Amino acid sequence: MSSRRERKKKKLILIFISCIVFGIGYYFLNEVSTWFEVPLGVTFHVILGCSLMAISGIYIGYTIKQLYFTKRRKRTKRIYLDENSNDKSE
Repeated sequence: MSSRRERKKKKLILIFISCIVFGIGYYFLNEVSTWFEVPLGVTFHVILGCSLMAISGIYIGYTIKQLYFTKRRKRTKRIYLDENSNDKSE
């Protein structure tokens, strides 16, 4: 079973990889799609760039929120009612 530090380290590595994917998407969107003749067409590269940027951006935002901005639940003491309580109505 992995420890909390190892999981956090893995998620930080995945955030770094997602940043690289975001950069590749930006390159496809702004550079490759402006070339005159592109092998698969301009529309394909625009959609590919936008998709890569959107998916990696959502993953980065969600993971950062999950790592650093989590709400901790307060522990509450559980109180159990006794079945043999002292009732004055008897």
